[in-house]
Amino acid sequence: MQKVLLITYYWPPSGGAGVQRWLKLTKYLGMHGVKPYVLTVDEAHASYMQEDHSLLQDVGEDVKVYKTKSFEPINYYAKLVGKDKVPTAGFSNVDNTKWSQKMVNAIRSNLFVPDPRRGWNHYAYKKAVEIITKEQIEVVITTSPPHSTQLLGLKLQKKLNIKWIADLRDPWTDIYYYELLGHSFFSKKLDAYWEKQVVKHADKIITVSQSLKNIFFTKDNSIDEAKIYIVPNGFDPEDFEGSEKKPHHGFVIGYTGTMSDKYNPLPFFDSLQTIVKQFDNIDIKLQIVGRISKAIQQYISNLDVEFELINTVPHSQIVQYQKDADLLLLVIPDIPSADSILTGKLFEYIATGNKIIGIGPAQSEVADILEKCELGQMFDRNNREGMATYIENIIHAYLQNKKNKANRVEIEKYSRAYQAQHIRDIICELLNT
Repeated sequence: MQKVLLITYYWPPSGGAGVQRWLKLTKYLGMHGVKPYVLTVDEAHASYMQEDHSLLQDVGEDVKVYKTKSFEPINYYAKLVGKDKVPTAGFSNVDNTKWSQKMVNAIRSNLFVPDPRRGWNHYAYKKAVEIITKEQIEVVITTSPPHSTQLLGLKLQKKLNIKWIADLRDPWTDIYYYELLGHSFFSKKLDAYWEKQVVKHADKIITVSQSLKNIFFTKDNSIDEAKIYIVPNGFDPEDFEGSEKKPHHGFVIGYTGTMSDKYNPLPFFDSLQTIVKQFDNIDIKLQIVGRISKAIQQYISNLDVEFELINTVPHSQIVQYQKDADLLLLVIPDIPSADSILTGKLFEYIATGNKIIGIGPAQSEVADILEKCELGQMFDRNNREGMATYIENIIHAYLQNKKNKANRVEIEKYSRAYQAQHIRDIICELLNT
């Protein structure tokens, strides 16, 4: 059995999307001849934006977890201003027009490169060396964000000559909110340097989409494209077993997760209001579970649309909300590189078998996946008429009690159990070279 050490900052009781990928993959790796060990930060020292203790029950029985303390500047800032004022991913919870927030962003980006969670690396490196030696680890896998975790793999490879796989779930210097971070010329150069070192020296790279593969491949001319593999985000089939769709009143359009101003969902809400006026024989409700910006919340409140906003809940409850919806809303941030975004929630949406309406590039990887799975369609933001017509058709099908048709064979490719086999194959290939 091959032994691998996964180094990840996000691990239960951390909540949010970042923890899902490897929490689920490690659960299935043991079924394919891979023994996973996990190194993560002790939650008593971590700066998680949210916690979800229900995820602890998803940790595989054969997964050995090691934890270390950390130095977290974010925690000191949170004590001063309150945890709700600490920016989340995409900055959906703060006002970046304020000079005070811009100053905080600049301090964060210029003093802590690539990110403030680099304070964990000192403790994590020592523990990693101990685990590798004690357990005779053959391969190290580092997953990010935070991208500072990748520097651990870089150092371990250099010092111990161990095989290293870098899993890059998100863009690094190409992330859509990068300009909001307030980098100076020098900190931006340093950040780009570390990104280049990681993609150049990692023995194998795993990322979540073809678009991201293209981004990382172009970081250095010496990078062999063949060493970059695509393992999309996915879903755990066990999350969707044993619970049925709960009956409810009216037609529910559901959204789960964060939504910052960069998402620009306003054209969809305008289309929705048009549809609400057409159907006086059924109640139509927009239900959002998660965090949205104050501006978006205010915009919805001014519409003649029934609206329910539910604060962050445990992942097990999020899945139930997704299953209970009659139509799921997927919104891709309105940015130049939008066609390269492949959000993790897409795959949980797909697992429900519910219809999906996507707002973003009509020509994109997301659009291709929805079409192949036969579960939905993407619409450009200026296509308000197309959105309205699609919603109208879904409501008519709902009223006629028509069952959704889906391509279950295609959907199964995004199962974590299926993807764990691909990870096993990458590890075997690395060890045999």
